[in-house]
Amino acid sequence: MSTSFKLTDELKNALRACGPEVDAQRRALLRGRRFLFVMGCYPGKRPMYERAQALGASMVMLDGPGHWTQKATKEGLFEAYLEVDLHPVESLAERCLAAIQASGLEFDGIASFDDSAGPLVALLADAMGLPGHPLLSVGFSKNKIFTREVCVEAGIPSPRFFRVKAAEDLDAAAAHVGFPAVLKPISGFSSIATYLVTDFEMLSARYHQTINDVMGHLKTEGVHSDDDSEMVWGKGFDMTLEEYLDGEEFDVDMLLSEGEAVYAAVTRDLTEPNHLKEAGSQMPPDFPQEKQDEMIAFTQVVLRALEFTDGSFHVELKYTSNGPRLIEVNARIGGGPIFYFNEHVWGVDLVEQYLLTRLGVPVRPHKAERPLTYLLTSDLPSPLSGIVTHTDFLQPIANHPQVIHARTKVEAGQRVTGSDMGVPDWLGEIMLHGPSVEATARTLAELHGQIKLPIMAA
Repeated sequence: MSTSFKLTDELKNALRACGPEVDAQRRALLRGRRFLFVMGCYPGKRPMYERAQALGASMVMLDGPGHWTQKATKEGLFEAYLEVDLHPVESLAERCLAAIQASGLEFDGIASFDDSAGPLVALLADAMGLPGHPLLSVGFSKNKIFTREVCVEAGIPSPRFFRVKAAEDLDAAAAHVGFPAVLKPISGFSSIATYLVTDFEMLSARYHQTINDVMGHLKTEGVHSDDDSEMVWGKGFDMTLEEYLDGEEFDVDMLLSEGEAVYAAVTRDLTEPNHLKEAGSQMPPDFPQEKQDEMIAFTQVVLRALEFTDGSFHVELKYTSNGPRLIEVNARIGGGPIFYFNEHVWGVDLVEQYLLTRLGVPVRPHKAERPLTYLLTSDLPSPLSGIVTHTDFLQPIANHPQVIHARTKVEAGQRVTGSDMGVPDWLGEIMLHGPSVEATARTLAELHGQIKLPIMAA
């Protein structure tokens, strides 16, 4: 199932150098290489697939029936589509290997941009003899309880936490963790079912609300990677209660090559109270450089404790009154605007670098000495629950000279959840550039004043 693509020790050593000529030599290695992508994730990841295609890589997608990448295969974005129902999870790896074998295709690398795919990709990479993360490393990173346990064992400062397997665990969890606290799934993403709770009554209400929303409402067949609830809850309904961390939230995007951190950049997350879901982001952050350096060093320590050596990582943390503290580790390229941010602010193409690591190629990306631009996004979380009346609400700002894009994420007639009822749905995304963080933030505030959100209470 894999090709004869190999790197000699001599070539590998040469590729450890830095410079434009070596960069071009690495990039040439991607042309004509076939990658198996596992779980296509949401349509917002399409620009990353288009970038991989532009680099000359051939891609085969493995996902469930009806996923958007199945149609994109017919459009020519992917060479082939391997349809495998993602449930039941207990037999998924075996069924994936059978589908790969039946395809008759050979692969040079295996990859994913999807948060839920990590353990499966590690299993398949090992079975196919291709470069990949150690299974234990990615397994520990995907499970928030395991991540905490590894960090505590390594002596990394960590918040108090408690695994909640059933409602009967809430008393013990509250007693151990205290309030305020954060309740969330042990294998969640995109802040799904993530709540700030300030007392036991709120903890109990949020826990039961979450369980009632998903119990008995999950698909049992025809599951693909866009089925968020199935991806979060497919292995059970365990949650974690964690000590609430003060301070601001940040992301560190890091590239590892042969155990060495060869690139890192920091993004500031703009969040709202209560639901903790991102409301926007900022790169580079308006934050002291020495504290950014602390977060980068902290990220290296965490990834080393998890025994990762190669690849692209999106690590979420807070800079608290006691310094950096981990929220979670994502062994993938960050979602949303992260790919665009790193390329346009620092000149580093995360897709290119990641795919090279999936071939076992050493990478040494060149990071600009100064920011090439300043970028800011707003995700427009819905302030109230109701029905979307129309999708033209971003038209008044779409042609502003600093707006890179203004995209809606909802459809007319769609029912959305607002912050009044739970974790709010994102209504759209505005991305704009400017000459400084401060100036760009002022422009965004002015643009917000021109937008009238089209939500009619149901």
